[in-house]
Amino acid sequence: MPPIAPHPAAPPRLDLTDVLVLFDWNGTLVDDTDRALRATNAVLTHRGLAGLTAEDFPARWKLPLGAFLRGLGATDPEAAEQHWNRALAAEPAPLRHGAARMLDTLRARGARLGVVSAAGAQAVADDIRDTGLEDRFDVVLAGVAAKTSALLSQRPTRPRACYVGDTEYDIHCARAAGYLAVAITGGYRPADALAAVRPDAVVDDLDDLVGVLTALHTKTPAPASLGGTPA
Repeated sequence: MPPIAPHPAAPPRLDLTDVLVLFDWNGTLVDDTDRALRATNAVLTHRGLAGLTAEDFPARWKLPLGAFLRGLGATDPEAAEQHWNRALAAEPAPLRHGAARMLDTLRARGARLGVVSAAGAQAVADDIRDTGLEDRFDVVLAGVAAKTSALLSQRPTRPRACYVGDTEYDIHCARAAGYLAVAITGGYRPADALAAVRPDAVVDDLDDLVGVLTALHTKTPAPASLGGTPA
């Protein structure tokens, strides 16, 4: 009888204790494009401006939020931004598929996790509470006017860092702060617009993120120095 061949050894589970993973919130960890459209139209209607359609919204959306609302005709962008955040906070949003599972996997592997969002602090805090994710994050920075500065403030906490977002602005800010930039489709901006700014990786589903981060972590050495100009 021939000897029984041993089962191949399972690949070692990658340790992520030297990795910082920060996320945009809206459109990235929560599936709230429809809610954001309603908040936008509440702002516009209150000011006597024409609302956007579901087809218009992804094409017109941009950050910073004040610039987006100004581009739609709001002459009081600061007040309009506050109005938008109140409207957003008035209704819940569901998590994106796989979000909690993905966060739990990254935490189990030792990654430091956080949120950096331009949305209002109360809106994000309410969402995190309502989705049951309070214990998943080491840091939450919301109401952020300049994401690059916020990302830079967290960059020294781990040798390697990645930012995950659903807009070109997120990708640009990640790069400026010395992070790997991962784009996720299905959020506020079209997939082709994200691909055009050449992020380090693109995912369509949060279930794919752990594998992507593992691959990026394996092949990318920790940077010797940090780069970036706050934006």
